[in-house]
Amino acid sequence: MPNDLTEVENQLRSVSREQRRVQEYIIEIQQHLSQDETWLTMNTPATPEYQETLEELLALQAYIAELRSQATSLDDVMLDLTLEQVYLRNPELLLAS
Repeated sequence: MPNDLTEVENQLRSVSREQRRVQEYIIEIQQHLSQDETWLTMNTPATPEYQETLEELLALQAYIAELRSQATSLDDVMLDLTLEQVYLRNPELLLAS
């Protein structure tokens, strides 16, 4: 059982690192989106790079939605692993339920 607990704790650390990475990436993309939105409001559709910037904005918005979904899934995994960790540390809780 100590090996199981160690494995769960290692998985928790790994998932936590991945959560931080995804959140940092979301923040970076949001900043880029903000810059694109500002640029689009300051220019007209006739501007040479307008269409390209608009397409980039739409692609980044879709990608950020995927990242948020991934972040939610990681939250679920963290919850499951945390519960498993509690049960491994306190097996009597599992027997009581």
